[in-house]
Amino acid sequence: MGFFSRLVRNEPLTPASSRGARFALPSSGDVQIDPVMLFGYVPSAGSVTPAPRVPRRLAMQVPAVKRARDLICGSLGQLPLELFGPDNAATRWALFEQPEPDVPRSVTMTRTFEDILFEGVAWWRVLEFGWHGYPTKVRRLDPQTVTVVQNVGVYTTKAGHSGTTVEWLQDEELIRFDSPNDGLLVAGGRAIRTLLTLDAAAARYSEEPLPTTYFTPADNTDPATDEDIQDILDDWKKSRQTRATGYVPAGLKLNSVTPMTAEQMQLAESREHAVLELARLTGVDPNDLGVPQSTNTYFNAYDRKQHFANGTLGPYRQAFEDRLSMGDVTARGYSGRLNLDAYMRTDALSRYQAYQLGLQVGAITPAQIKAAEGVPDTQVADGLPDQVTTPDAQALPPAAPQPTGEAQ
Repeated sequence: MGFFSRLVRNEPLTPASSRGARFALPSSGDVQIDPVMLFGYVPSAGSVTPAPRVPRRLAMQVPAVKRARDLICGSLGQLPLELFGPDNAATRWALFEQPEPDVPRSVTMTRTFEDILFEGVAWWRVLEFGWHGYPTKVRRLDPQTVTVVQNVGVYTTKAGHSGTTVEWLQDEELIRFDSPNDGLLVAGGRAIRTLLTLDAAAARYSEEPLPTTYFTPADNTDPATDEDIQDILDDWKKSRQTRATGYVPAGLKLNSVTPMTAEQMQLAESREHAVLELARLTGVDPNDLGVPQSTNTYFNAYDRKQHFANGTLGPYRQAFEDRLSMGDVTARGYSGRLNLDAYMRTDALSRYQAYQLGLQVGAITPAQIKAAEGVPDTQVADGLPDQVTTPDAQALPPAAPQPTGEAQ
């Protein structure tokens, strides 16, 4: 016999068990509940103490942090690294072409800029020196494993099956890259933790949604036991599966809760504000982080790239180039530069118009244009088609003369 059946037959409710009710909700028909307080996110009022550093793996679980990292570090990591001499001509340099022996160059560069962005410092350990005495192969080190002891030296740690090993390193074995900005995991610790808390709150609601209706005992009615409560809910659920109209016995009162909107469920306003704070910290356009913002300044695609390259990427790029141009990495008079040409590449018409102007003022040569467009370098003779002139072609023997006239 169901619980509703007993109510219809005017059977008295048994007293509540000694365990009591698990929770209680207000009895008003229209209950307004603050979703932030309900989900457990309580801002710390008056707290001015610095937030602790956020672990990198935890920060990367925030979509806005991951997107900002990809935009900054990914854009810088794909740029070609070139060595320029005193004559301002590019020269091949083994360290710049393949820093780590078994890792793609773009991956090494992207992870290095990630260390600079997140930690404020990056480390390369020199594995090999060339005949000229400068580094030719390196190994990127996790900044969390490198410790600098004042007036003593630098050591790195490595965890293994036999425990943690410590290795002291000499100054000439290390290349240190310092960021012009504070590390994001420290400077943005509060904003990142806020995003993590809000994401966790939204996830808790998706796993345990707020009930839209609930029962309470009517006036002068004893509360039900836990077993009777379960029977009430089961009977109500079965009845709603067969008909929309329901009947609430005299011993119960049905209360309703105003449903929250999708924005309230996902804490949209709070999360967007936290993403805006992260955009301010990283210098990334909020639109690129998923928070639409209106602007009075018109930017086309090229202008946006130029603004991002100069404003956001510029400090990291300049600090990286300055470090590679120091005397322990490259010879005096030489400097390392990141080539922005591929990143700032425009449409074909604009490029060809710029090439034409460059040729007129002598700022660029046909060979440089072909190199920029990825066209093989060729030698053009008057009135003849282009002929490829490579070392292999020059080494070929001359072709045998072809016979003319009739054979004898």
